Amino acid sequence: MPPLREDQVMVRVEACGICGSDLRYLQGANPWAMHTLGERRTNPEKMILGHEFAGVVCAAGSDRWEGLVGQRVAAQAFRGCGVCPQCRSGRENLCANTQHIGHGAGWKGLEWNPGAMAEQCPVWGEMCYPLPEHVSFEEAVFLDGLGVTVHAVNRSALQVGEVACVLGAGPIGSSVAQVAKAHGARLVAVSDVYDKALEAARQVELDLVVDARREDVVAAVRERTEGLGADAVFESVGAAETLEQALALAAPGGRIVLMAGLTSGARIDPLRLAGERSVTVSANNNYREYLTGLQLLAAGQVKVKPLVTHRFPLTEVQEAFRVAADKSASGALKVVVCPQA
Repeated sequence: MPPLREDQVMVRVEACGICGSDLRYLQGANPWAMHTLGERRTNPEKMILGHEFAGVVCAAGSDRWEGLVGQRVAAQAFRGCGVCPQCRSGRENLCANTQHIGHGAGWKGLEWNPGAMAEQCPVWGEMCYPLPEHVSFEEAVFLDGLGVTVHAVNRSALQVGEVACVLGAGPIGSSVAQVAKAHGARLVAVSDVYDKALEAARQVELDLVVDARREDVVAAVRERTEGLGADAVFESVGAAETLEQALALAAPGGRIVLMAGLTSGARIDPLRLAGERSVTVSANNNYREYLTGLQLLAAGQVKVKPLVTHRFPLTEVQEAFRVAADKSASGALKVVVCPQA
């Protein structure tokens, strides 16, 4: 059990989601460094995974945080250094000195890098957000991804009355589609090739759900938009094929947001950007956007229950990872580890 610092509380972890980045960490990659810094970094040898989590505060490192003891909380899993140019300009999501729970970033001199796939996890007191009683721990594991999707929608400069299209309807894709709807999009389309993701997208009542195995997503969206396409396109797959679809989907003046990083080896012909189309990348989220995600979840404007497909106790975490990694066979969308089970 790590000792608590004065700026920390101890959270008894009740639920922790397995993220796509967790699978990549397990394979030896460092997706945070790749996506945020554009660098390949090695990971520490002793690293506890898990950054999508919620639980109950069971101890405080100082009197300042005693009021949190006993509260149900969700935890924002990263904190910027506070002094670099990015942090000082409100872009803490780009801080190169980030400390990140469950990631291989920012920790020095510790026996184990902290993570939430454990019975208890230390968290900075100011990064704990009390949960409304009607929001379950299981729903709260989506808040990390919700902050990311709120940031992506902000990066897209989506305006009320515009059209949004999301390529990939997994937990991130479904969340960004619902955030876009809450942001005022008049039409939100999603596409996928995975039955479980398509089923969940229909359950959360998105406007247009396209099975890309059987239907041309570009044609389907253009049919619903008088041939114009989408004003904001979110690519959440990270494949060359979906990048090509995103370029074809963007209306004049449209913005394409890459959420899964840059596809290795992909090329974009500048002619495809004629008509003031643009491509950008969205990385992580700002502190305020995490709170926005919590507010949307609490208000019922984002629904995540249909996305949870599997639950495992911590003692079966290896099986949980196997199920999450082989979703075609297992039917997994979001796999949740429950350390207290």
